[in-house]
Amino acid sequence: MKIALRVLIGLLVIAALGVALIPLFVLLDLNDGGTGWGLCDAGVATCRNSYFAGFELIAWLAAALFVIAGLIGLTARVLRWVERREKERRDPELLVG
Repeated sequence: MKIALRVLIGLLVIAALGVALIPLFVLLDLNDGGTGWGLCDAGVATCRNSYFAGFELIAWLAAALFVIAGLIGLTARVLRWVERREKERRDPELLVG
């Protein structure tokens, strides 16, 4: 159980890093003449997006980061609870004081 929780925390950290790096990859794609992962259909020179497209992307990414951070915190709390229960089972004297 502990190993699965630790692996889950690791995967969530990797997901958070991936979400945090998305704007960098979008800008690199636009810089190389790409579409910016769909933000600008024909490149940045002919981009006709509204002023809110960038803010909308940032809002979605920030919300995803908050959710992932919350899941990391919850998983870490469950891991501490499991470790404490395991320690109490090994050493019953901890329950007495």
